[in-house]
Amino acid sequence: MNNWGIIGIGRIGLSMARNMSDKGMSISLYDKVFENKSDPFFDQKKLYPELEKASVFNDISNFIQSIDSPRKILILVPSGKPNEDIINYLIKILNENDIIIDAGNTNPLISYNNKLKIAKNKILYLGIGVSGGVKGVLEGPSIMIGGDKSAFKKVKDDLALITSKTIDNSNSYDFFGDSNQGHFVKMIHNGIEYVEMQLIASIYKLLIASNNFNNQNIAQIFEDWNNTNLNSYLLDISTQQILEKIDNSYLLEKIDDVADDNGTGRWMLKYGLELGCSLSMLSTAMNTRFISKLQSERNEINKYIKQSSKNYKVDVNTLKGAYGFCRLVNFIQAFCLINAANKKYNWNINISKALNVWSNGSIIKSSLINDLYFNYSVENILFDKKIIKDLNDCKSDLISVMVLSLKNDISIPCFSDALNYFNSISSNTLSTNMIQAQRNFFGSHNIKIK
Repeated sequence: MNNWGIIGIGRIGLSMARNMSDKGMSISLYDKVFENKSDPFFDQKKLYPELEKASVFNDISNFIQSIDSPRKILILVPSGKPNEDIINYLIKILNENDIIIDAGNTNPLISYNNKLKIAKNKILYLGIGVSGGVKGVLEGPSIMIGGDKSAFKKVKDDLALITSKTIDNSNSYDFFGDSNQGHFVKMIHNGIEYVEMQLIASIYKLLIASNNFNNQNIAQIFEDWNNTNLNSYLLDISTQQILEKIDNSYLLEKIDDVADDNGTGRWMLKYGLELGCSLSMLSTAMNTRFISKLQSERNEINKYIKQSSKNYKVDVNTLKGAYGFCRLVNFIQAFCLINAANKKYNWNINISKALNVWSNGSIIKSSLINDLYFNYSVENILFDKKIIKDLNDCKSDLISVMVLSLKNDISIPCFSDALNYFNSISSNTLSTNMIQAQRNFFGSHNIKIK
C-alpha cells in the first residue's frame, strides 16, 4: 500500500511524482492515457531512478485500492471538464475522511463549489495552487492551500519535505483559509505574473525597435538588472530566451506574435469588477494578448499607418526606474484586491504569508517580493509612506519612457496604466464630481455634498 496517489502525470504531475518519490514517499500514479498499456510512460519511467518504486496503474479502481486509508489523492489534470469528471468519480468511490486535493489551476468559485459537494460525502477537500513550472515543482514548488484545516494537518509534514525554504526560513507552503482561498491566492499570483511578463516583453520591444540594441545588448542589460534589486525569476528566464537560437536565428524572431492565456487572469478581472478594485495593469496585459490574436487585422491596418522612423535613443537607467515603478504598482493593485476580498467575504488572507510563500519556488519569486516582505506595510499598502515616496521618486523616469514610446509609435502596455493609477490615487481631486453631476441630471441620482 502507498502513502499518496497522483492523478494526472503530465509535465507538472511527473515533476511532482519525482519530487515526492525522491523524498521517500510511496506513491501510486494514474493517468487516463495509461489505460493504453503501450503508453510510453511505462518505458520512460526507467529514465527516472527516483520513480523506481512508484506504482503505475492503467485502471483507476486498482489505483484507488493501492493507497492507504485515509487516502491522500492529488489531482493534477487540466481545469474544466477533465477536473470535474475526476472529482465526480472520486466522490462516488472514496471513503469518509479520504482527502481529495485539487492542485490544478482551478477557478476559486469552482473550488468553493467542489468543497461543498465533496463535504456532503464526508470526504475532506483541499484546493491548492502550485507554482514553479516543471523545474520548480521538481526542486521545491510554492504551494498555496485552502480547504479543510483537518486535511491540511494530515498532509503538511509531507509538504514540508517537497517544498523550498523561504525568506523567513519556513517552507514554501501555507494555509490561507477554508474553502477556495488557496486557489484565490494562486489566482492573484498568476495575475501578478501576467503583468510582470508583459512589462518585460514591452521593454524588449522598446529596445529592439530602436535599432540601437540587438539581442546580445538587451540580454546584457537584463543580466545587469538581474544583479540588482530588479532580480527575478522571470527576468532571468527572459534573458535566456533572448539569446536562444534555432537554425542560426534567434528564437524570438521565429515565434509567432500571439499569446494565449490559461483563464486565471480573466477570473481575477472578474473579482476586480465584483469587488470594485482597479486592476488596470492586468486588464491591459490581458487586452494585449487578446489583440495579439487579431493578426490579419493588425497586418492590414499596419499598411495604412504612417510609420515613424525607428531610430531613437533609450536611456537604460531611466528605463530601469520606469520598470521598477510599474512593478510596485502591479503589487499594489494585487494587494488591494486581497484586502477587498477579505472584507467582502470575511476572509483573513495574510499578504505577508503570501509573499513568504512566493519568495521561493514560485514563478514570481524576486528581490522585490523579499523587499516588500521586509520593508513595507503590505497589509495596508496605500497608507505606506515608503512605497508612495519610492513611486514619486521614479515617476519622472516613467514619464520620460512614456514620451519616448508615444513619439515613436511603440506600444508598451501597462506602463501608462501604472502612471495613471498613481496619478489617481495620489490626487485629492478627480473628475468624479462631474460624473456625479451628470448622473444626477439624467438619472436623478443623489448628489453627495462635501
